[in-house]
Amino acid sequence: MNAKMVQRCKDVVAPSLMPDEQIEAVEVAQIGKVSTKKMAGAAAAGVAVGIATGGLVPLIAVKPAAFVLVVTNRRLLLIPLHAGVVGKEIAGEIPRAAISMGPLRTHLLTLSMEVVMEDVPHRFSWGRIGGMKQARGVVSALKEAVA
Repeated sequence: MNAKMVQRCKDVVAPSLMPDEQIEAVEVAQIGKVSTKKMAGAAAAGVAVGIATGGLVPLIAVKPAAFVLVVTNRRLLLIPLHAGVVGKEIAGEIPRAAISMGPLRTHLLTLSMEVVMEDVPHRFSWGRIGGMKQARGVVSALKEAVA
C-alpha cells in the first residue's frame, strides 16, 4: 500500500479510535472464499467472451472481497477496498482477544491463512505474485495482536 492509501485508512478509523488506542499496522487481504460454482460460471462466461471477441477481451477473474486491515492495540478494523479505492466506512471491528490464526499456507497461485474472528473462521488470501509482502505484513500484525 502506498502512503496515500494508508493515510485514507487512518482518516476513516480516526473518529472511532478510543483516547488511548493507537494504530499498529495497516495491511491488505482478501477475505472469504469463492465457490466452485462461481468460478465455473466466470470461466464459462470468460471463454464465451473470448470466443466472441476473438481473444481480445481477457478472461474474467473471480476473487474474494478485498479489505484493508487496520490493527490497533485494542482491535482489528476492516475497511472495504474496491478496485484500489479505500471505502469510507468501517465494515467490521473485532477485539484483539477474539482473534486466532493458523499458519500461512502457500498454494500454486495463492497464499492463504485461516483467521478465526469471534469463533467464526475466515480465509485470508493473497496472490502469490506480489502478495508475499502483504501476507507477511498481515501475519506479523496479527501475531502481535493475538500475543
